[in-house]
Amino acid sequence: MTLSCMCCYVFVWMAAVVLPSFQATSNVFYSKINGTQILNCECPDHTCQEVFWYRYLESRKTLQFLMYFNSASSEKYGENIPSSKFKCSTSTGQKVVYTLRIMEIQEDDAGFYSCLFKTKKVSAGYYILPGVNPPTVQPPTVKTDQKPVKPCFCKPNRHSPKGCEHSVLWPGIGALLLLAITLAGTLYYFSRLPKKCRHRFTKTNPLR
Repeated sequence: MTLSCMCCYVFVWMAAVVLPSFQATSNVFYSKINGTQILNCECPDHTCQEVFWYRYLESRKTLQFLMYFNSASSEKYGENIPSSKFKCSTSTGQKVVYTLRIMEIQEDDAGFYSCLFKTKKVSAGYYILPGVNPPTVQPPTVKTDQKPVKPCFCKPNRHSPKGCEHSVLWPGIGALLLLAITLAGTLYYFSRLPKKCRHRFTKTNPLR
């Protein structure tokens, strides 16, 4: 076994140890029994010429090498891995995408599936749960402690299409006018009061 393959085994084994954390991610597939599941492995550039596919079977607690595939469509399967069940292909564009097609999925295929590149530290992990119903999404809770909004019964007109603007605007203007009138009256009242502080100066005749 080469050093790269040993590193692949160690990486996938460590990933399989933390399987519960993968169940909470978006890379979980609830595949149908006897159905087909497609897994993609993307490379950011065109240097990924070889890909290795592995899986960790949850029922057997074992790690399996599924297959090797390269850009020349050369493939090699692991021990006791049927070629009729697993098929790999590649597509090129801005990214190189390797696709693994798993057919006739059964309950004992449940586990963690991963792809690894030989020249890039890029990998993808998927958790497959055949025959398991996906969890239902809880409906959003509605808060009942909010104060009810009072409806507006104002009739709209051409000056106020919404109808309720005048019911709020005019009382505010009236309050300002009342305050201005009160202030002006108060100032006028105090200005009309007689001045009580008048100093009387008596003329004194220094020469008598």
